[in-house]
Amino acid sequence: MPPPSPRHVTAAAMASMVAAVAPVHLFGALAPELQDDLGFGDAAQGLAVALYFGVSASLSSWGGGLTDRIGPSPALRGAAAMSAIGALILMTAPAYAIILVGFSIAAVGNAISQPGTNTFISGGVSTGRRGLALGMKQSAVPISTGLAGLALPVIAVSVGWRWAFLYAIAMAFAALALIPHVEPPAPRSKSRRLHRPSPALWLVTAGSVLGGLAVAPIGIFLVRSLEDAGFTPTSAGLIQAVGSAALVSTRIGWGALMDRTAIDRFRFVVILLAVGALAYPMLAFGDHRVMVVGALLAFGAGWSWPGVAHLAVVEQYPGAMGGASGVLQAGMFTGATIGPAVFGIVADVESFAAAWLICGVSSATGAVLVAMGGRRFSGESAD
Repeated sequence: MPPPSPRHVTAAAMASMVAAVAPVHLFGALAPELQDDLGFGDAAQGLAVALYFGVSASLSSWGGGLTDRIGPSPALRGAAAMSAIGALILMTAPAYAIILVGFSIAAVGNAISQPGTNTFISGGVSTGRRGLALGMKQSAVPISTGLAGLALPVIAVSVGWRWAFLYAIAMAFAALALIPHVEPPAPRSKSRRLHRPSPALWLVTAGSVLGGLAVAPIGIFLVRSLEDAGFTPTSAGLIQAVGSAALVSTRIGWGALMDRTAIDRFRFVVILLAVGALAYPMLAFGDHRVMVVGALLAFGAGWSWPGVAHLAVVEQYPGAMGGASGVLQAGMFTGATIGPAVFGIVADVESFAAAWLICGVSSATGAVLVAMGGRRFSGESAD
């Protein structure tokens, strides 16, 4: 049997990623309807999402190692099955407690899918096109966010929020149907292996914790924040959808840029985090025009760095792509665990403006840590 084409591999990776993150993005976009129906507030919403990302963070390194052991294709099929089960539980949840059960199960699929797709793409796509493929894979996250935003005016307002979760279930089955057999990439004889994370990887991972803390509330609380500022549910959902389209374009564009240039990947991540640090405070202003610009900048720059970060790390660890990207992804998930919980509590106790300002500070600090880690990686390579 001939190997699958790069397009087939990339499409399967994207479907796996959309299936993995769709439940949490739908939960964010449909928050007002869910809160009214099941009787919980912003803090409870943030804590539910924190559970999802907390389980993902705790299992991400394991998920990457599992992919290295059993191969990327079986790992991603298992991830898609867990995503489908979790989405089904969320769709039928009669109470908030069952929401937590559904998120716990969906998070297992997320923990495998995120690092697993890096190894899957690296085994099925040549080096010269890997940046673009990883960028397209990472664009699955904003695609999920955009579709979740459209679910509010298109589905939830007309027939109810539960039916919107059919989209997450359908994407999981699409992933199961699309995933071909891909051999893991063969490591070079002298490639760096992941016996334990190096100080450089720890620094980049610490930066990803803070970067993840800053970006996670976008998909969960942006619609809620915009509505609180006076936007209608339809306009808030459409802003999220447009921002997600901008994020899709930038993630794919950055990946193509990485393939065509020798630009320092870590330095580029620093630039994107720094722009995000300027964008989040714009969401704290009451002026609608400023908030729209801030939302688009937060999507297009502040949230577009993970794909480049993954490319940078897998290039440093060609002998253990799953394990190394699992460590990095654990950092992103840890930030995504802390971020919504902190954001929801601050929004409840203080205001959405204060919560967005915290995101700006977190993104700026993350940029500093990634810069330090990138310099250490450069020193190790020189040695």
